[in-house]
Amino acid sequence: MVALLAVLTTTSAPSEPEERIPTNFEMLEKTAATAVEELLANMPAVQRGTAIELKKARGVGEIDFVFENVLLMRMQETGFRVSIEKAEEAKEQRDDPGYRLSFQVIRMSLAYTRIGRRYWFGAKEVERLTEIGIFVQLVDLDSGDIVWVGDAQKKHQDTIRYGQLRAVEEEQYAFTRPERDELRWSRLVEPIIVTGIISGLVYLFFSNQSNE
Repeated sequence: MVALLAVLTTTSAPSEPEERIPTNFEMLEKTAATAVEELLANMPAVQRGTAIELKKARGVGEIDFVFENVLLMRMQETGFRVSIEKAEEAKEQRDDPGYRLSFQVIRMSLAYTRIGRRYWFGAKEVERLTEIGIFVQLVDLDSGDIVWVGDAQKKHQDTIRYGQLRAVEEEQYAFTRPERDELRWSRLVEPIIVTGIISGLVYLFFSNQSNE
């Protein structure tokens, strides 16, 4: 009776909710956010409310906008008046001193660094890696002087189940669907099988020769 109650108790116990896995887009945003936080922490003290123009000097492709959006939102949250206008137009429209934060996206990517099983048996896993490299210059628009240069290099890595790939990729953004270089067991097993068959045939051949 006690054993039966134990089984019923175990069966009826609610299972813990599965931890939500960030999508590939969200993982890129997280990596961009850590880079932005480092840049803002190292940037010289600039009075809050100061107008700062953001200007991209170099990028790597469509993926750039992930960093740009994070940078824009974080600077606004910090208290800066941020614009993305051209320097000439911006200077005509403001009377107070302003700055330009010129940035280069040197590297930004997401990749599946490993797809496969850790051992001969077990669940198939995917290792994800996001990387970002940013270089920035802060320019005083009144004097034209470069008052600060900085850079940030960040990466994040995690492991998810193979079955979660469809949930973390997004159809509208190609950069969230990196190539899948899968390690198929057939690549390893087939040569072993072929080698075993050949070895068996060689053994049988010499065995027959010795018997004769």
